Amino acid sequence: MVSGLLWGDLWPIPLGILSIIIFLCLPDLRLRRARLKRWRWSPNAGLILFAVSLLAGLMATQIIISLSGSGAADIGSLNLRELVIRMLANYVGEVVVLLLVPGLVWGLLMARQAPEDPELVPRSWWQAVLSGIGSLALFLPLVMAVGVVVGIFVYFFSGQQLPEIAHGTLNLLAEASAEADAWFITVIILILLVTPVIEEVLYRGLLQEAIRRCMLTTGDSPWLAIIITSIIFALMHGAVVDLRGLIALFVLSLGFGWIYLKTGRLMASIVMHAGFNGVNLLQVLA
Repeated sequence: MVSGLLWGDLWPIPLGILSIIIFLCLPDLRLRRARLKRWRWSPNAGLILFAVSLLAGLMATQIIISLSGSGAADIGSLNLRELVIRMLANYVGEVVVLLLVPGLVWGLLMARQAPEDPELVPRSWWQAVLSGIGSLALFLPLVMAVGVVVGIFVYFFSGQQLPEIAHGTLNLLAEASAEADAWFITVIILILLVTPVIEEVLYRGLLQEAIRRCMLTTGDSPWLAIIITSIIFALMHGAVVDLRGLIALFVLSLGFGWIYLKTGRLMASIVMHAGFNGVNLLQVLA
């Protein structure tokens, strides 16, 4: 043991380096040709819809907090029941805005009629699912390696050893795992099934696409849009994760954005997102 760090804890680093090497060997890293269907909305409309959806989720959460009389803001001070209610309020607020936007469903249906590039149609649903699983296998070692490296830097520069679990919700679940109840199971379901769908629709389907089509960020490669979206995605989780978690989520989000554009299907990033959440749950609850 060297300064609180076991050499055995460093094993994700070589795996992360191997993941980078494999990723760099993949074809069309610049993603010059999109497999996406045409988007009938303007970039500004997408950005506004994204912002309004997030705001609606925050407002719904604040209303629930006011009605319940609970002023606790730190997730560590909540119980599972309070966490479930706040998560549901946030999701309902976001989804209601999406569903009430005039022409949203029709726009999605119309967008499915023609691909941007006639020679590159989106992958099939089963190919998207397999791609999501494959991209998770590729990026998971890299995310773990980033977490280890950030932990090392924090330790050597501040002397602080980061906790084993970097996410507040996972900490709460770990503490409650000995007495699992209906609220515990509900949180698991939300994390595995609901969170990936809503977040990928918002961040990849709306935000990333709006940025990708914006005049200031458009170009031969959509990586600028993926990077900007990933920064915002990570920062939006700042209330529930530490520094290590923020940087790891940024790297993970790069994978979400990449596989979405690589396949032309949100299903791929949703599967990857759900798989990552599932792996975290297994690590915490096993």
